Amino acid sequence: MIYKNLLWTEIEIFSLIFDDKLYNLITGASMKILHITLTILISVTFQFNSLSQEKEHKIPIKEWLTVGPFKLSLPVLQKDTNMANTLKELLEFDQINVFNEWINQGDELKWDKQTSKQWKAVNAPDGKLNLSIESPTNPEVYFLTTYIEAEQFTKLKLEFSSCYLFSIYLNGDEIISKKTAQNNVDTIGCKPETLNKDINLETGKHILLIKSLKNPDTDNGWDFTASVIIDSAFSNAALHLTTSPIHFTSIKNLLEDPKIGSIAISSDGELAAVGISQIKDESGNKDSWIDIYETKTGNLFTSYKGLSNISSLKWVPKIKAFTFLSSSKEKQSLWIVDLSTRKTEPILEEVKDLSGYTWSPDGSYIIYSITQKPEEDKTGLKKHKDLNDRWPWARHATDLYRIHFPSKVKSRLTGSQYSLQLQSINSNGEKLLLSTTQYEPTERPYSFTTFFILDLNSMRCDSLTSLAWSSSAQFSPEGNKILFLGGPSAFGAAGINLPEGMIPNDYDGQAYIYDLISGNVEAISREFNPGITSAYWTKNGQSIYFSTRDKSFQNLYRYDLKTKKYFLVNLGISVLDNIDFADDKAAAIYKGSSATETEKLFYIDFNNKNSKLLFDPNTESYRYIQVGRTEEWTFQNSRDEDIDGLVYYPPDFNQNRKYPCIVYFYGGTNPVEQSFEGRYPKNLWAAHDYIVYVLQPSGAVGYGQRFSAYHVNDWGKITADEIIKGTKEFLEAHPFVDPARVGCIGASYGGFMTLNILTKTDMFAAAVSHAGISSLASYWGEGYWGYLYSAVATANSFPWNRKDIYVDHSPLYNANKITTPLLLLHGASDTNVPSGESLQMFTALKLLGKEVEFVEVAGQDHHILEYGKRKQWTKTIIAWFDKYLKIQPEWWNSLYDNKKKE
Repeated sequence: MIYKNLLWTEIEIFSLIFDDKLYNLITGASMKILHITLTILISVTFQFNSLSQEKEHKIPIKEWLTVGPFKLSLPVLQKDTNMANTLKELLEFDQINVFNEWINQGDELKWDKQTSKQWKAVNAPDGKLNLSIESPTNPEVYFLTTYIEAEQFTKLKLEFSSCYLFSIYLNGDEIISKKTAQNNVDTIGCKPETLNKDINLETGKHILLIKSLKNPDTDNGWDFTASVIIDSAFSNAALHLTTSPIHFTSIKNLLEDPKIGSIAISSDGELAAVGISQIKDESGNKDSWIDIYETKTGNLFTSYKGLSNISSLKWVPKIKAFTFLSSSKEKQSLWIVDLSTRKTEPILEEVKDLSGYTWSPDGSYIIYSITQKPEEDKTGLKKHKDLNDRWPWARHATDLYRIHFPSKVKSRLTGSQYSLQLQSINSNGEKLLLSTTQYEPTERPYSFTTFFILDLNSMRCDSLTSLAWSSSAQFSPEGNKILFLGGPSAFGAAGINLPEGMIPNDYDGQAYIYDLISGNVEAISREFNPGITSAYWTKNGQSIYFSTRDKSFQNLYRYDLKTKKYFLVNLGISVLDNIDFADDKAAAIYKGSSATETEKLFYIDFNNKNSKLLFDPNTESYRYIQVGRTEEWTFQNSRDEDIDGLVYYPPDFNQNRKYPCIVYFYGGTNPVEQSFEGRYPKNLWAAHDYIVYVLQPSGAVGYGQRFSAYHVNDWGKITADEIIKGTKEFLEAHPFVDPARVGCIGASYGGFMTLNILTKTDMFAAAVSHAGISSLASYWGEGYWGYLYSAVATANSFPWNRKDIYVDHSPLYNANKITTPLLLLHGASDTNVPSGESLQMFTALKLLGKEVEFVEVAGQDHHILEYGKRKQWTKTIIAWFDKYLKIQPEWWNSLYDNKKKE
């Protein structure tokens, strides 16, 4: 794909080559602008694209990167002295793992203390490569690598020939191997043996690596021949053989690169702990470890490997020690690691259903919670107590316990009358702020949270207040006030900033300061547009830091309690995923990403406002990855309000081409953030040669209360019009997008929006709806949170009093209007939006004779998280768009070719 950045397109270059009159233009001065690697790329591409109509075409692999030979020692004291068996064992044994590495010419391979060699570019005329021999009397090993880049899904055959042993790896997986030279060795040498392997090559660049082993018992030259054989059915597929490791992001990067989990900073701000995990095999098993960094130098202080399922990483106040949870089935253990003694020991060991813990401010005790579950009812019948009894956990109760440290003396703090959550511990550690949520079906929002203050000295528990639309609370440093986070309606009209007649979107997070003495409430974010998600009240009591949804960004703001003003903190990223503050220093660590930058760990000193990188888990994997650029694009809706958007470009974007386009939207309460990767990875779609347009229609938080309130009782009326209008204007403003090859995709509420839009326009050539709602009434009544979400999204509106919403806005009742090829995706165990929402739409469209497919993912809930299934699900989305937007059905057919599977 890299060649598309050049002055001429591939077709234009080939046209010039065939035109005698213009040949000199290519071979003359203009050719000087082309890099030597382009010449190789064109010659190979030409071979693929100028194939005749024969059934198969063999193309020799002429360019390799090689390193070696490396001398191998024969094992001593062997029972089996047969050289053939010894060589087989040497071939199978991984002396060094380079099978899935992106190698560049000049990279160094350190073999041992004395031996180090560089990867060299070599030419193999007619595909035959002759390797040098350094030690004729010893086994030697060579490694060869090259890259095969496919611009579309392609079926081909790889063929290899040598008289010596070899193993072939594609993207790290062994695909073919010659592990014996038996019956080929004679007095004059060995006879070359040819092996081949059929391959389904998905779109992207692939690593082809050969491990070749020389037999010291033969005098043959160390020759190797490799070819690609392509079937005539794929003769138009653009394939490139190259030794350049430059490539684009892939599904492998999305799922298998190291991921940052829990983060924590020590009280003095000197050390940062980060939990890291990485997929280690095809079963989705993970390796987990903890790295400790010095925040001053950025150096790695120490690392703890071999951990299992770690979470809740926290520093012990006042000392150089940290704690974390590890889990095994239903049991959890709480571990402490003392950096001064380098000892690791359990504080709580194998506690069933341990669900969380919090250190006291002085580190003298821990509050932890255990979930109590009732005995299993074996009758098979269940009488539902209330609406929430549909939840499997509805009858669970959470109890709180205290364990003193370091004595480890435990006590139970609460009984099971209420399921209680710890919200905050006051600064002297004497009082706990607790909460419990109860459900009331007669009044919106059908749930309310009651807050209590527990005095640990007297064990007296006093009720503080009951609130609807609240999410969290914490003590002020002095302990005389409480900071509440909740919706605009949390304290009645105090937090609402809307014209009369508009109903607030109570997912739009606000902040309130409650005076424990006077009972007065101050709504401090009423005029503040970003939606607040979390808060940290500084120890000196002067500021509160708020994490926010700020349009399509997630930003950090500092609120000055004296001036009552908000100040944006520059973190150098677009999306703040998590932040942890040091208690005794004006500093924090945080992780986050941007639209074109992978997630990293940073440190910030709030005094000098300087931030720096501490850890980038993708330094190695993204060394040779080229990421496309993004740009903001805005249009005005019918109310003359700006509707934000972001455009993702392919890494090798060429404005002279015509591109297919994917339009992505959510349309619900939250904006689509400008993060990297994610479940709907725009960067990955762009890497597959799509322009991706993401827009933020009305109703999302982060733009102010008026904008978010448009979500209430809309259900696709305003948002659908904006998506259609925005897409039309986007296409007019971007002539490099082919308007005949535009698709759309959304999930959850966005999946509903996809279905809704298809009933109103035929402008899209293909569409994908994941977990989309097709009937508002069935989602409202059946989804685990359907009626609770509808308390905001359909405020005071029900199937019996607003048929104009529940029927007219439901895509199912307008299914006959859909003409766009539609892919329905759904987790079979989805509790949020039951899979019946897709099934009934599938039924309707099938009966109507429409073009529709339904892929249900077994064992998955609202999000597809299981490794193997998520990989297949991600491929399914791209393959569907390839089928209709690129007219390339081969990948889709390979995934879901029913005749073949039968």
